[in-house]
Amino acid sequence: MNGILNLLKPAGMTSHDCIAIIRRIAGQRKVGHTGTLDPNACGVLPMCLGSATRLIEFMEQHEKCYRCEALLGIQTNTQDIWGTVLESRRGEAKTIGEDAVREALLRFQGKISQKPPAYSAVKVNGKRLYRYARAGIDVDITSRDVTVHSIRLLRYDSSSGRILFDISCSKGTYVRTICNDLGQLLGVGACMSFLLRTRTSGMDLANARTLEELSALDPKSFEMSLLPLETGVRGYKKLLLNTRQAGFFENGNPNFADGLKAPELMALVASEKYAVFFRERFLGMAEYSSESGYKIRKVL
Repeated sequence: MNGILNLLKPAGMTSHDCIAIIRRIAGQRKVGHTGTLDPNACGVLPMCLGSATRLIEFMEQHEKCYRCEALLGIQTNTQDIWGTVLESRRGEAKTIGEDAVREALLRFQGKISQKPPAYSAVKVNGKRLYRYARAGIDVDITSRDVTVHSIRLLRYDSSSGRILFDISCSKGTYVRTICNDLGQLLGVGACMSFLLRTRTSGMDLANARTLEELSALDPKSFEMSLLPLETGVRGYKKLLLNTRQAGFFENGNPNFADGLKAPELMALVASEKYAVFFRERFLGMAEYSSESGYKIRKVL
C-alpha cells in the first residue's frame, strides 16, 4: 500500500505505538509518521505508507497548528502537567489578570529564540536530551530560532489559572516550552496541561481518522482510505514538466529542467522546493537555487 493516512492520535500512546498498530492493520512494515507527538498529546499525526515514507522530510517542513492549555502557578521538570512539580505558586497565579495574559502571549509571536526542554528528543553529542535528563546529567542546551506565525487567546479562567490558546508555529517549536516561558514572564510559573494538534502537513482535524475506525475496516476499505502521495506536498509550488522533461526526471537525469524558465526567488530565500508533475501525475520533488539551478531531490 502506498499513501498517506490522516490519523487522529489519542492521548496516552506514543507516535511509535501508532506506527505499530497501522503496520498490523495494513499488513506491511513500511510505515512512518511526520512530526512526533508527545504521548499525552493528541491530534493530527500523518502516517506515510509505502513510497509515501520518502516524502516525510518534505512534509515535516509545514507549519503546525495546536490548541493548548497552560496551567499557571505550576512549574515541572518536563514543562507539562505530567512531570515532577518543581514549584507551586497557585495562590499567586489567581492575581494575574486577563490583560496581562494576553499581552504576555503576544510577546511570543514572530521569530523567537527558544531553548528545547531537557525532556525532549533533541540530540546533543548523538544522544537524546531526555536520556541525559533521566540519568541526572546536566548538559548545555543551545537555544534555536523558531517562528510563531500566530498565537491567540481563546479563554482565561483566573480562578483556576487555566489559559486556552491557539498557536500556529514552525517545525521544531516546543509548545510546552512556550507555556513554561509564559509562566516565567508572568512571574508565577506555568506548565502545559493539554495539547491538541489541529493541523500539520496540510491535514486537519476535521478529516482525521481514529484507530478504532481504521481497525474496523477490511483491507480494501483501509487502502481506499489512504490519501494520494501528492496530498503531503500540496503546500509546495508545482513544477509542470512536458513529456521529454518528465522522462528525464524519472530517470534521474540532471538535465530534466532544460527549457524551464528560472523562477524569481524571494529576497533572503536561498532556494525553493517544488512538487514535480507531468500532467496530473506526481513524479517527485525538485529544488531550485540561483547557484545550481533546478536539482532533483526525490523521484517516486
